[in-house]
Amino acid sequence: MISYLYHTIRRQKRLLLLHTGIVIFTVASGNAQEKTDSLQLRQVSAIGVLEGGKAFTSNPTSSIYNALSGRLAGLYTLQGTGQPGLDAPNVILRGRVPLIVVDGIPRDLTGINPEQIASVTVLKDALSTAMYGNRGANGVLLITTKKGKKAAGYSFEASAQTGLSSSLKERKALSAGDYATLYNEALRNDGRQPIYTPEAIAGYKSGSDPFLFPNVNWNDQIFKNNAPFSRYNLNSEGSDKNVNYFISLDYLKQEGLLKPLAQNTYNTNTDYERFVFRTNLEMQLTPRLKGSINLYSSIGDQNSPGSTGLLIYNSILNTPSSAYPVLNPDGSLGGNALFSNNIYGQSVYRGYQRNSTSDGFGDLALTRQMDDVWKGWWIKANISFYAKSLQLIDRSKNFQTFQLQIDPVTGQASYQRYGTQTSQVNNSAVINRNQQFFAEGATGYSHEVDGNKLDVVMAYNLQSYRSNSQLPQNFNTGRVSANYSIKDKYVLEATGSYSGNNWYKKGKQYDFYPAGGLSWNLNNEDFFNQDGFLNTLKLRTTYGKVGMIDPLYYAYLYSYVNTGNAYYFGTGPSAVQGTQEAGLPSSVAASKSTKFDAGLDMGFANNRGYVQADYFINTYTDVLQIRGQASSLLGIAYPLENLGKSRMSGLEFTAGWKDKIGDVGYHISGNVSMNRSKIIENDEPKMPYSWMSKKGQPMEQLYGYMADGYVQTAGEGPVVEGYKSQAGDIKYKDLNNDGVINQYDVTAIGGNKPLVYYGFNLGFDYKNFEVSVLFQGITNRNIMVTGLGEWAFQNNGTGNGFEQHLNRWTPETASTASYPRLSVGPNINNNVGSSYWIQKANFLRLKNAEIAYKLQGSFLEKIKVKQVRLFVNGANLLTFSKIKRFDPEGLSLDYPLQRMINGGLTVKF
Repeated sequence: MISYLYHTIRRQKRLLLLHTGIVIFTVASGNAQEKTDSLQLRQVSAIGVLEGGKAFTSNPTSSIYNALSGRLAGLYTLQGTGQPGLDAPNVILRGRVPLIVVDGIPRDLTGINPEQIASVTVLKDALSTAMYGNRGANGVLLITTKKGKKAAGYSFEASAQTGLSSSLKERKALSAGDYATLYNEALRNDGRQPIYTPEAIAGYKSGSDPFLFPNVNWNDQIFKNNAPFSRYNLNSEGSDKNVNYFISLDYLKQEGLLKPLAQNTYNTNTDYERFVFRTNLEMQLTPRLKGSINLYSSIGDQNSPGSTGLLIYNSILNTPSSAYPVLNPDGSLGGNALFSNNIYGQSVYRGYQRNSTSDGFGDLALTRQMDDVWKGWWIKANISFYAKSLQLIDRSKNFQTFQLQIDPVTGQASYQRYGTQTSQVNNSAVINRNQQFFAEGATGYSHEVDGNKLDVVMAYNLQSYRSNSQLPQNFNTGRVSANYSIKDKYVLEATGSYSGNNWYKKGKQYDFYPAGGLSWNLNNEDFFNQDGFLNTLKLRTTYGKVGMIDPLYYAYLYSYVNTGNAYYFGTGPSAVQGTQEAGLPSSVAASKSTKFDAGLDMGFANNRGYVQADYFINTYTDVLQIRGQASSLLGIAYPLENLGKSRMSGLEFTAGWKDKIGDVGYHISGNVSMNRSKIIENDEPKMPYSWMSKKGQPMEQLYGYMADGYVQTAGEGPVVEGYKSQAGDIKYKDLNNDGVINQYDVTAIGGNKPLVYYGFNLGFDYKNFEVSVLFQGITNRNIMVTGLGEWAFQNNGTGNGFEQHLNRWTPETASTASYPRLSVGPNINNNVGSSYWIQKANFLRLKNAEIAYKLQGSFLEKIKVKQVRLFVNGANLLTFSKIKRFDPEGLSLDYPLQRMINGGLTVKF
C-alpha cells in the first residue's frame, strides 16, 4: 500500500518526509553513505513512492507492473492482452512511457518477483529526471530491491499460493441461424440473391444435422473455463557481523486456457513457466569501505500452438459459427475452400512452439567514506553487466481439413480434402540477443554549519547496449547536483547533466540538461503552530530541461537494401539482385522537454491525514515526425526530423487517512490525475478549413467524419463521395457545404476533455485479520471501435457477425437501431472512421482485493515459527463500464484479460 510518513525529527537531525508525490531524503554529513545508494537528492522534486509489501504480494499476476495500477498519482496502466508471460501492461507516466531503472541502472526487467521489491518510485519532474540526461524526458520508474535487514540475525520466509484464472468479457459471435438470416438480409440490401435457403436456416437453428448445418461456438470449443496459476517463493535475509544479505528464489507457472488433445504427447497450450533467483549482498569491508554485489538470473518458457501461434483469436473473430463442423462424421477436421484452416486444428494439430528466455546480470559497487582525507567526502564506483537471449524452438506441423459432400442422387458421402499434412519440424534458433554494460563513478560532499546544510554530488556513467547484429548504442552522461538547505526551512536544489548518444551525428550527439527547484517548509517556521491541526506544510516548485533519445539507427548515414527483384543479363539469362536506397538520411538530435512543476504537501491531525497536489506543464520540442509540408513528387519516403512541438499539462491530487479505533486499524487513500495534451507545431501545410487542422488538438485525438443519423430514403445524403446511398446508411455532416463528403469534411471527433485516471484503496485490520481492496478507474477515454470484431461480414464477405448486428437498421428498427444497414464485405460509406464508431471506454475496476489471517502463538514459537499468514486475494474482480460487449481495457481482440482468484500461505521463521 502507499505509505505516507510524516516525522518531524529534532532540529539537529534532518527532516524525513516520505509519501506519494514527494520524497525528502537527506542525511547528516557523518552519514553520507545513505545518499550514495541512489545518487540523487530528493528535497524538492515531485516524486511518487510505493513501498514494497502487500501492494505487490496481494496481486496474483506474472507481471509486477500490474500491481502499479491505480496506486500512484500521474501513473496509469493499460493492458492489451492476458496471455501468460505477455500480460505486462503499458505503463504510462504523465502521458509518456517512462524509463525503467532497477537499482539505479536503466534496464527493463519483467521477471522481478514481488517479494524482492523494497519500493517503486516515479520521478516526474525535471529536477528528479535531469540526472538521466537524454533519457529522462518521459519520466522514470525507479525500482529498488531489498538489501537485507541491518539488525543482527536472520529470517526465513516461505510462501505457496495457487489459484485459477478465467477470461473477462469477450465478444460474442452470432449463432449459425442468426448469421445465415442476417447474411441473407445483407445480400438483399446489396441487391444480390440470398444464399441460405429456409431449410438451411431451419437446420442451423434446430441442430438436427451438426455436420451439414454446423453451429459451432468456437470459444466453447477452444477455451477452458479456467486455468490454474501457482507460485512458490523462498526468501531469506539477515545480517552477520559486517555482512547483510537478501536471497530470493521464485517459481511461477500459469497455464493457458486452450483445451488440450489427449493423444498429443506434447503441450499445445499457452503456458508460461518462470524461475527467478536473486541475491543482494552488502559488506562492510573496512570501517570506511563498503561493497555490494547483486546477482540476478531468470529463465522463462512460453509455450504456444505451432506455426499459427495465437492467430487463433484472429480466426475466431473471422470465422462464422456455420463455416464448418469441428469434426466430420469420420473424425476428420472440418473445413472447406473458404475456411481450410480449422480453428481446432490450429489449436491442437499444429504442433507447438516454445520461446525460452534467459537473462541475468551482476552488479558490483564500492563506496568509501573519505572522512580521513576531508570530512563529508565520499566516493563510489559501480559496474554492471546484463545479458538476455530469446531462443525459439519450433516443432510445428501442418494438417489437412475435409469438407463433407453428399451426392444428391445416391446420398453417398464423400470428402473434399484441403491442405497438406506434414511431420513436425525440429528447428531451433536464437532470435534475439541483448547485452548491456554499465559503469558509473561518483563523488560527493556534505557539510553542515549552524543548521545550514550543503550536499553536492558529481557522477559520470557509461551505458552500452548491443542488440543482435547492431553496432552498440552508447549513452554517456555526466552530472552535477547540489542541494542547499537553510535550517530545514528553505531548500534550493540544482542539477545539470551533459548527456550524449553515439548513434546520432557528431555535433548533435550531446546536449546540456539543467534543472532547478526550491521548496519552503512552513512547518519549520517560528510562526507555525506545531501543536495545531496542521502538522506539516510544504510548498515546492521545479523547472528544467530534459532530453529524450529516439532509437534511430545511424539515421544520418545513407543506407541501401536489396530490392528482391532481379535484373537479367546475358543470353542465359543470369539473374542479378538489385539494390536501392533505403531512405533519405536525416541528421536529428534528441527531443527535449521543458518541465515546470508546482506542488503542495501537508499532513494534519497528528499526521494521520495527508494531502498532496501537483500542477505541471511539460513542453516537448524537437519532436521527431515526418515533414508535413512536402511534395509526394520526391519519389521516396521523407525521413523523421525534429519538427514537432507539443504540450502536456495536468493536475494530480493524492490524499489519505490512517488511524486506529480500539483494536481496529483502518486506512483509506486515493489519487486522481487529470492530463491534457496539445499539439503546438506539426509542420502541417495550411489547411483549406480550420476544422481540418491538427494544431491545437490533443495528441491522442481521433479524426474522421461527423455522423449525422441514418439515410431514410435511397439516394439521400450527404454520404461519402461517389457512393449511392440506401436507407439505413450513415449520413455525415457536410462541413464545407460542397454537397459531397470527402477529405475536406474530416475533423476531430474524439473530444478534447482531459484524460482522468484515478485509484483508491482502503483496508482495515482487527487483531489478526486484514482486509484491503483497490479500485482503479479511467474516464474521458475515447476509442474508435472499427474493423475486426465490430463490422459485419468483413474479410471480403466471409467474415463473422456479432451480437450487436442483431440491432441493425431496418425499416422496423429505424428509431432504435445501433448499427447501420447490413452489407456483405466492405462498405465504402459505413465502414470508415467516423464519430458513429466512437465509444466511451471509461471503466472502474475492482483491481485487487485480499483477505488475510495471521496465526501466532506459543505453539508456533515452540516449532521456531514466527508467523503463519493465510490469505485469499484476487485481481480484476469486478468491472463497471457502459461498454457491455467486451472488456473496455483489453477490447477483447487478443488473448482475453484474466480474472484471478488465488489463495495461499506464508510462513516466517
